[in-house]
Amino acid sequence: MIDLAEAAAAIATLVNVWLLVRNNIWTWAWGVASVLLYGIVFWRARLWSSAGLQLLYYLPMQAYGWWMWMRAGPTHHDDLPITRLTARARLLWIAATLPMALLLGKLMSFTGAEQSMVDALVTAVSVSGQYLQTHKKIEHWYCWAGVNAIYGLWILPRQNLWLSALLYLILLGFSVQGWRAWRRAEQVRPSSIPLSAAVPPHTIELP
Repeated sequence: MIDLAEAAAAIATLVNVWLLVRNNIWTWAWGVASVLLYGIVFWRARLWSSAGLQLLYYLPMQAYGWWMWMRAGPTHHDDLPITRLTARARLLWIAATLPMALLLGKLMSFTGAEQSMVDALVTAVSVSGQYLQTHKKIEHWYCWAGVNAIYGLWILPRQNLWLSALLYLILLGFSVQGWRAWRRAEQVRPSSIPLSAAVPPHTIELP
């Protein structure tokens, strides 16, 4: 029997990520619904790192991301450009994410949480990915690809959350599509052309 909260969470997440692939600011509104619903789903499944991630981190980050996309661009009107990290910054993010995963996994192992270490790993990578997403760093798609693969192929099947497992495998495909779409949008905006005259940053037309 399909759990209504899980089904609603899956639908909200699909719309949320579809809008994210298109670089549409309304992704953040649907993100609020997705976060709240999956907080409930993960709490019921005793995936406490993931539940805490949804409610204590993702939820306030939806408001922060919405504000960043709307106000942090050159004209302060939904024109934050897509950029990428330097090689040094990528190494720093990895260096910060892995110890966070180890520490959280160790803490969760004392609470009776299910799959504490792997749940902590996807939680730590998700923390990094969400922050990079709010700043429109293209590398956030690498984080989501890894997270979606682990959820869809390992964590959720072991908790018998089959609908959500299927969802995360679909999101894995969206991660690849999103990375390609954002890379194209980044490449068609020459540095010599003002942002306001380039491809509109708030919506990417998918092929």
